[in-house]
Formats: sequence, structure tokens, C-alpha cells
Amino acid sequence: LGSGGGAPPLPLFRTERGGEVTYHGPGQLVLYPVMDLRSFEQDLHWYMRTLEEVVIRTLGALGLEGERVEGLTGVWVEGKKVAAIGVRAKRWITYHGLALNVTTDLSPFENIVPCGIQDRGVTSVKELLLERKGEGASLDEGQLLDQVAAALLESFASIFNVNYCVID
Repeated sequence: LGSGGGAPPLPLFRTERGGEVTYHGPGQLVLYPVMDLRSFEQDLHWYMRTLEEVVIRTLGALGLEGERVEGLTGVWVEGKKVAAIGVRAKRWITYHGLALNVTTDLSPFENIVPCGIQDRGVTSVKELLLERKGEGASLDEGQLLDQVAAALLESFASIFNVNYCVID
């Protein structure tokens, strides 16, 4: 965890998904699809790479260039991780999925070794867009979350060739 062996710096919950320690908090979009991979590809590596592509296309819709890093799972921009992916499947039915940092306070990541990767930083869509806009720029966080959520759902539906509906 990076806590020096003492008590965890944040509440800790064990899950049954792939990957190591991560953080979920306000400002993240979490997409945990429940899918029957027998209708797609019975291959978890294919599924993870396809979830990465969902995020890459979502970022592209915002003018950002997401990328994969050889040997690692997730999506990166300028060498920093913007989306974590951890999946699990039972009888080819998936659960868990991805978390995209949109307006996330990144300080909790300082207390852990995100996904077990020590030599790379973490970023958010907001941070990346503000860097592009320059010093003194601001963004409406609520609008940004809505915009990214819509792009994420559209990318997911397009890539997996599925329909979705939003239920309030």
C-alpha cells in the first residue's frame, strides 16, 4: 500500500478482481459492465484491451490522446495513468471493469502504489485539460463529468455494438 507497514492510510476493501491496490472516489467514472463474453470473445485479455479502447476513444472525443503501455493494463496520457482496469469473470460473465479519473482529487493516490506500479504517476481528465488551457484556466466539474460520462457510454456502445439506456 505504500503506508510503511502500519495501518492503511485509507479504508481498505478486498475484491475479487484482477489488479492490485487502487482507489475509488468522487470524480471518477466507474464502468462495471456485466456481460456474457460468450456473445463476444471468450478471452479476458481481449476484454481488457477492448475496455482500454473504450477509454482511448472517450479521451479522443475530448481532444486527448490516450495510449496503452506495453506490459501494463490501463490507459495513459503523457506517461500518467488516467484509467485503471480490473476485471473478473465467472463462466464468462464479467464483473468489475474500469475507473476513469475525471475530476478526481488525486492526493489519495499518493498514499498507495496504484495497481502496483511504482514508477508512473496518475492524472485526471480535468488536470490534462487544464494543462492544455494554461495557467488560470478553470472548468465546470459537473459539466465535465456529464460530458465524459456521455462520451464513455457512446464509446462503449459503439465498440461493443450494444445499446444502452439511462435510468434515473
